[in-house]
Amino acid sequence: MFWRRHRERVTRTAEIAGAGFGGLTVATELARRGWRVRVHEQAIRPPAFGAGIFLWENGLRVLEELGGLPAALARCYEAPHWEERDADGDLLGVRPLPLPDGLRMVTLTRHDLLAVLLERAAQAGVELRPASRVTAADPEGALVTADGTRWEADLVVGADGIRSVVRGSLGLLDRHERFDFGLYRFLVPRDRAPGRDGRWGGYVNYWHLNLRRRVLYVPCNDEDLYLLLGALIGDPALATPLDAELWCSTFPSLRPVLAELPESPRYDQYEVLSLREWSAGRAAVVGDAAHAMPPTIGQGAGTAMMNAINLARAVSDHEDVPTALRLWEDENRPLTEQTQEESMTALRALFPRSDARPGGWSDGTLTVAATRPTSRRSTSG
Repeated sequence: MFWRRHRERVTRTAEIAGAGFGGLTVATELARRGWRVRVHEQAIRPPAFGAGIFLWENGLRVLEELGGLPAALARCYEAPHWEERDADGDLLGVRPLPLPDGLRMVTLTRHDLLAVLLERAAQAGVELRPASRVTAADPEGALVTADGTRWEADLVVGADGIRSVVRGSLGLLDRHERFDFGLYRFLVPRDRAPGRDGRWGGYVNYWHLNLRRRVLYVPCNDEDLYLLLGALIGDPALATPLDAELWCSTFPSLRPVLAELPESPRYDQYEVLSLREWSAGRAAVVGDAAHAMPPTIGQGAGTAMMNAINLARAVSDHEDVPTALRLWEDENRPLTEQTQEESMTALRALFPRSDARPGGWSDGTLTVAATRPTSRRSTSG
């Protein structure tokens, strides 16, 4: 009995690769539950490329449990409606927000969300190690960095994105698909919009169905407007430097916000991946490293944060980390795969080939968005 009590007082340790949304969430929750946690970030400062992000109810609930919700809501934007419009600006459909049963969806810049998570991590006592590039993980419980250092721990986590080196070193990848749709994402000053009411105050999808081009218009706060410009791979609209006049001529009603575009903003291609398993031994992966999906339903961050907080709770409630990781995957993977499928369904319907209007959110998407973090009480730390 004495030995057991002594063992339970030993502080468990975690080494995490990646200071993004998933990595900081799992780090903060582990630290709050008594773990000693270090996060390795290869950049000098945690990266947050200049774009906006959607957070549905599930992501907001994770922030609430971490104590970061008030700060996030202070810098977010909550539109009164979601609209679909054609290239000339004519209304195709509108959906009031929030959604049924008070289901919230807000937007904020990636920088602002990252700032909230960094503050919560610091408050919890997480050590952030910048300019520390992880090159491999050992399922026995270690991360290896580019300088050759081996960082041993009870738990290691790869939250290092869709090109995850942790996942690659563990040999977990099963399927990775890329699709023929590219997109640019960036922020512009919100005062470029002619007003703050009507369509200028809402979230709006603009569609040119014949050319198969899209603009997503998303206010993030009083100062920042997030724009997504999408088209099929090979479309000259995706060439850099971006041709502002081409986009203005395609979407004339958006000329005030499209007349001046960054030359080479962040470019992505829609992708999806799945793994044989989410963990090997004492090593696990979260976020895009485990379940990247097209951003068609705005669930990348929320799903990453939900799985990350649940991971921290699972390993904190079990003495045996490998067993805890298997249970965590069993509990979280079905809903994650449903979320990926919802994103794929939305991608397949992104540009209807007829005169049909682009669809809204399915019941499945709304079910995913309403998810709550697993409720557990820590038995260690």
